[in-house]
Amino acid sequence: MKTNSKAAVMLLVLVTLFFSPVDAATRLTILHTNDTHSRMLPFESKQHGPDCGGIVRRAGLIEHIRSQEGEILLLDAGDILQGTPFYSIFKGEACYRTAKACGYDATTLGNHELDNDLGNLQARLAETGMRLLCCNVLFAGTKRPVFAPYHVFIRNGLKIGVIGSIGNEAWESIDRKIRAPMTHQNQAEAVRATARRIRPHVDLVILLSHAGLEFDEQTAAAVGEIDLLIGGHTHVELAQPKLVANSAEAGACKNSLNGTLVAQAGEWGHFVGRVDLLIEDDGRIASWSGSLIKVTPEFEHLAPASLVQMVSEYDQKLQKIMNEVLGQTPADLDFPKDERKKALLPMGSFIAAGMRDAAGSDICIVNSGAIRTDLKAGELTRGEIYEAVPYDNTVVTFTMTGAAVQKMLDFVAANFGDPDGYQFAGVTGVFNRKTGRAENVMIGNEPLSPTKTYRVSTSSFMANGNIAGDKLFTDPQKIEDSGVFMRDAAEGLLKKLGTLPDYRELPFKLQS
Repeated sequence: MKTNSKAAVMLLVLVTLFFSPVDAATRLTILHTNDTHSRMLPFESKQHGPDCGGIVRRAGLIEHIRSQEGEILLLDAGDILQGTPFYSIFKGEACYRTAKACGYDATTLGNHELDNDLGNLQARLAETGMRLLCCNVLFAGTKRPVFAPYHVFIRNGLKIGVIGSIGNEAWESIDRKIRAPMTHQNQAEAVRATARRIRPHVDLVILLSHAGLEFDEQTAAAVGEIDLLIGGHTHVELAQPKLVANSAEAGACKNSLNGTLVAQAGEWGHFVGRVDLLIEDDGRIASWSGSLIKVTPEFEHLAPASLVQMVSEYDQKLQKIMNEVLGQTPADLDFPKDERKKALLPMGSFIAAGMRDAAGSDICIVNSGAIRTDLKAGELTRGEIYEAVPYDNTVVTFTMTGAAVQKMLDFVAANFGDPDGYQFAGVTGVFNRKTGRAENVMIGNEPLSPTKTYRVSTSSFMANGNIAGDKLFTDPQKIEDSGVFMRDAAEGLLKKLGTLPDYRELPFKLQS
């Protein structure tokens, strides 16, 4: 009996020695998305095929994982808003209410969260209870943050500090007029200061960053206090997180990885990203794994019934508005994503023509980024117009001399594609890239006259100085804001004509 007792004691000692460290470790599952852009219903994807995504299915997938893992942390890296009529009509209410119903713990500030100004965003956050974190946007002239810089969550007994931030380039892409009441701090500096402040008080630090993968990797290398960085803005599908080694100057890294994990989950809710961590009592990460899980129809039945009803009600309201047929186009209005900065395109000509018609102007110029997709030949509905031109930008008209118009067109010739491509209506000619000049310019079937005055329409976004607008519209004699949204201008022209002309004959030729 004594021998058996000794053997039992020895076995217990061995079990304790070999397995106590693992038993002491805590498992944490983090789910993440980014750049979902109001894709609430399933959609067809050029990359991933038909019947992709949808927030009901995403919620079902999240519930499936929650049932397996218990407590999880559900995070988003910005740009939940903008991209479909669900945003254009409901101004963020539908997007945030459904995200909150999925159980999202926090998101951060993407550039499109501010498309309808700060007041709209604050109202939507207040009415839905969505938590938005951002450490590097302050009220102008103060040190007071516009949003909570971070929040500490408790999961499985772990204290997890989650910081939000928006990247320098993403911030610059927001309309200057909307940015005016706020100031933006350099992301890396603000994140470093916040992370170092909270690091001693938490077990894990996570950064939500709407900055783009390249900048995220730089931040991950430079700030050793961050354990996991969940990124957005560049819509990159990282099949699994990247471990980015910390630089020598990065500061204290206590996770034993000697680096920071960087994750990003593509766009539009095709996938839910998953990161699993095993964390020791002393904060070391014993092991980690990560993947992208595709959102498919098989998860739909697992979604909460309340969310299913919520999405259905929003959809029914929307369809009444969006299913109306407005007219037709005999040919595809092409707008390939990889050509928008490089070429004049039929879809661009249509949108510019609508703006010109709405303003009664001589010519129109609009940046390619204001237009989000193409239109296929056949009947066109209001919903298709809204999806193609989702932003609430109005048509603004400048009265300019012919000399100023020539200067504007010369700038485009010299800089087409930087910072954006441009689309035109009412003017023809040749952009000579070698000379940086617009040549053979005709307006209204007459040569451009330097002494005449012309009405030049554009979007309010460009009129506010964005996308080189401050260089294009110099010394105007008069400025008029029509108050007409770009998409309403397109809708008006479509209704007026019934059948669109063939826009494949482009107004300008690019000559290299």
